[in-house]
Amino acid sequence: SARVSSGPWLSLSCQGFTEFVRGQVKARNHKGEKNAKLSVREEVFSGIVGGLMATWNHPFEVARIEAQSRAVAGEPSLGMVTILSNVYKEQGVQGLFKGVVPRAFLGVWQTLFMVTGAKLIQQHLLHSSK
Repeated sequence: SARVSSGPWLSLSCQGFTEFVRGQVKARNHKGEKNAKLSVREEVFSGIVGGLMATWNHPFEVARIEAQSRAVAGEPSLGMVTILSNVYKEQGVQGLFKGVVPRAFLGVWQTLFMVTGAKLIQQHLLHSSK
């Protein structure tokens, strides 16, 4: 059975949510000016919130990991809904969100490093070359 990683999807979610938050910050702090340049503080804020928002799908990650564990153990595969239902029955709502705090930190770190950091470095390089 092939291992499925959430890495690329988490990165895409982080970037998408960060762009959404940037737009909200521009609307609130810069009167909606589309070409407004955010401050470093606003960029970091957008990255943190975007990274946190990217954990919206955590219960599905729990189910994905459970499905992989079942496959490794040689147990029959179950559908997503069945796995989510079983986790809920056995562990309650907290079972669906087990590990969400480390994942939130991962999302924030990835966003600040790969999305916000890359954007700030790009802006710095573009500004310093003028």
